[in-house]
Amino acid sequence: MNAFSTSFPENPNSLSSWLAFLEARRPEHEMVLGLERADRTARKLLPASFYSDNRPVKVITVAGTNGKGSTVATLASVLKSAGIRAGSWTSPHLEVFNERICIDGEMVADQAICDSFFRIEKLRGDDFLSYFEFGALAALDIFFQENVDVILLEVGLGGRLDAVNIVDADVSIVTTVDLDHQAWLGDTIEKIAREKAGIFRTGRPAICGEAQPAHSLLEHINNIQAIELRASQAFYTSIADNLMTFRGQCFDGSQRNIEKLPVPSLPLTSVICALQALVWLFPDVTDDSIRDGLGGAQLAGRCQLVKTTNHQGEPVTVMLDVAHNPQAARFLAERVQALGETAPVAVLGMLDDKDMTGVLEPLKGCFRQWYTATVGYAARARTGADLADELVRFGESVTSYSAVKDALSAALESAKAGDHIVVLGSFHTVGESLGFLRSRRNSSRISS
Repeated sequence: MNAFSTSFPENPNSLSSWLAFLEARRPEHEMVLGLERADRTARKLLPASFYSDNRPVKVITVAGTNGKGSTVATLASVLKSAGIRAGSWTSPHLEVFNERICIDGEMVADQAICDSFFRIEKLRGDDFLSYFEFGALAALDIFFQENVDVILLEVGLGGRLDAVNIVDADVSIVTTVDLDHQAWLGDTIEKIAREKAGIFRTGRPAICGEAQPAHSLLEHINNIQAIELRASQAFYTSIADNLMTFRGQCFDGSQRNIEKLPVPSLPLTSVICALQALVWLFPDVTDDSIRDGLGGAQLAGRCQLVKTTNHQGEPVTVMLDVAHNPQAARFLAERVQALGETAPVAVLGMLDDKDMTGVLEPLKGCFRQWYTATVGYAARARTGADLADELVRFGESVTSYSAVKDALSAALESAKAGDHIVVLGSFHTVGESLGFLRSRRNSSRISS
């Protein structure tokens, strides 16, 4: 009997039992890239119609170093506004696993995930499936059970060998490419871009969020004869008088011009990639639906604002951002500088495989005080003391703590009325901070 023979958690109707069972089999961070295993199970799990030329559901796959989740959130919001039922698979989650599998913007129930996990475990045979692969397959299974119109798939890592790439997307998007996950994807932009380009398909749109993409990305598009749709060439945006205009390319070669759109709070690159995918696949979606959808698009943990109070009961605002690579840190630095106030304070926690120096470099001088912490994911946590040492080397003022909640509590104690506290560095840092803030009776979420 092989090490991964079919078995089930003691309570197969408990999602927490399933997740602990899968983690014990192999921790989520010990990834296993490759498509063959997940594809074999998917072909047993999903209806034959999924693999037909007349597939009854559209699929949009999104890869990129940053902005994937924001792209999916924009797509989901506009599609919902237009009355088009969308299922979205994203990762990782901030607080609960259900965040990863949503329909019409709402998390699916525990039981639906448990039932799907049970089906997958029965069908996988001798193939080992990772924690991530179980989740991605469950999402596809649930979306078919629920008869959604569109499936939105966020790549977990890279693209070419990520489990979601078992699906031939109708439209594929690469938002941005920068250095991250070098141990898995390569140590140069060109190598990483080639991995992400693996989600593109022959004869189908390949949306590039950067005006000057890596050569390897463009070369792959050309080699497989995908349809290149590049920012600043195939689609554009302009902002004037606090309103946005978007111009994109439709599948019939015409141009779609949409005016008087709200300026999004999510990254502009993500938003315009989403809009290009929408006008290509769904030309009948009205301008009003797009305006309404953009107005409601938001994503937890991406420059998310939470109003709370300091320890004296005075109002302060916490900005939470999962920024954990240099490109995301540069974007966050711009947002912090745009606050236009005395330098705020920061709460920082990171994983030990992230580019600590590359993340902190763009943020030098942005904060008057740093509070570093060790995140609760012991298998990968970088200590708050290590983070503090690096910040001291940069000449920053810093105090370290052993837990995120302690660092955030100290930041709230020091905050003055009207201050901003910026939480950053990891999904774990943001998730733990959200849990702490929720436990404070006078906290309330506001739109990001």
